[in-house]
Amino acid sequence: MIPFKTAKAILVSGLLLASTPSFAQEAEKTTLKPFTAEYKAEVSGISGSGTRSLKKEGDQWVLDFGASASVIIASISLDETSRINLKDGQVRPLEYRYERKGIGGKPPKTAQFDWKSMEASWQQDDEQSKVKFKVGAQDPLSYQLQLRLDLKSGKKTLVYPVVDDDEVYERRFVIEADEVLDTPAGKLNATRVKVVREDNDRETWIWFAKDWDYVLVQLLQKEKGSDYLIQFKGGELEGKAIKGLTLKKE
Repeated sequence: MIPFKTAKAILVSGLLLASTPSFAQEAEKTTLKPFTAEYKAEVSGISGSGTRSLKKEGDQWVLDFGASASVIIASISLDETSRINLKDGQVRPLEYRYERKGIGGKPPKTAQFDWKSMEASWQQDDEQSKVKFKVGAQDPLSYQLQLRLDLKSGKKTLVYPVVDDDEVYERRFVIEADEVLDTPAGKLNATRVKVVREDNDRETWIWFAKDWDYVLVQLLQKEKGSDYLIQFKGGELEGKAIKGLTLKKE
């Protein structure tokens, strides 16, 4: 028979272990997972489509976003890619590329991030620029990955220095609410965040799926009477189809 004091010690130890997040649980909060997602988009009555994917290549991750829309006889398409690595749960951009074709099209804009010199080198056609950055810096796309990791970790301060061409600006977010979002894939538990800006000329909200590694499932932007809406159509997380909630029948 185990002595009473020993049994008590084992019980207390077990309770402590049960109430303390395991190493695996903590690591889960700072880990990315590959996914693919399809979206439908609408800008002031003009319909379009978009895709977003995250895949791992060696010790790096590649986030890609593409969108397209047709306007009468013309078309617009854009492709944005960020190559990053993870260090202690922190997203670090390595390469960034943005290209827009069709109406308003321009040569691709690219950037290389050197974390030894803490300097980003930008190029678009013949134009070049360099800008210094600090720890925590993101490119115009990679900050979305860091935002997702921070939401998973339960962080409340969501502020990201974004390096874009020859400037560094802050992208701030505030968590507004958790809600059930109705999507073509079904009802999804989502966290709604809002971009914090100094003026109200433009307002932007983003919804992330809580049960699916905080994949972006909706974005709404309102600006001077014009609405820009992106809605999730379907996708996969680690090869598993993203599905809505199974509601109990009354």
